[in-house]
Amino acid sequence: MFHQKQKGNYCRCHAINNLFGRELVTLGEFDNYCNEFDKKNGFARDSSRNAHLFYNNGGVNNIFGYIIKKKGIKIKMEHFDFYRTKKVKVNNNVIGYIIYNRSHTYCVKINNGEKWIIDSMKAHPKKIDSMKLFERRGIGIICVMRE
Repeated sequence: MFHQKQKGNYCRCHAINNLFGRELVTLGEFDNYCNEFDKKNGFARDSSRNAHLFYNNGGVNNIFGYIIKKKGIKIKMEHFDFYRTKKVKVNNNVIGYIIYNRSHTYCVKINNGEKWIIDSMKAHPKKIDSMKLFERRGIGIICVMRE
């Protein structure tokens, strides 16, 4: 299983690559896409690269959706907020989840029906049996689905 390790402050880039099981975006491309996204949305330069800030304007209108769409992959996204006002989706269209908090981002990838946490800061991917781990407050979840 593809597992890109952490370099610098690029956990968001690694989460995308780990979710898709390959280097979908290089660090240089990630920087360029972040700058494009920030400029397009009137954000300060490097806002989207900063692990402490996250802008989610609904659907795929966030840095993850922007980059994945730029790479020609057709997806839908649904955001589940910090307060768990709705249940996280689990169905056949789900590719995986981008999980984030105020300091780090990683993914849960669905591989042959199994859920795997792939965290660039950890030594290796870890299989999980349930999404209950992510039902606590304080983390954001973006469900990434095939369009």
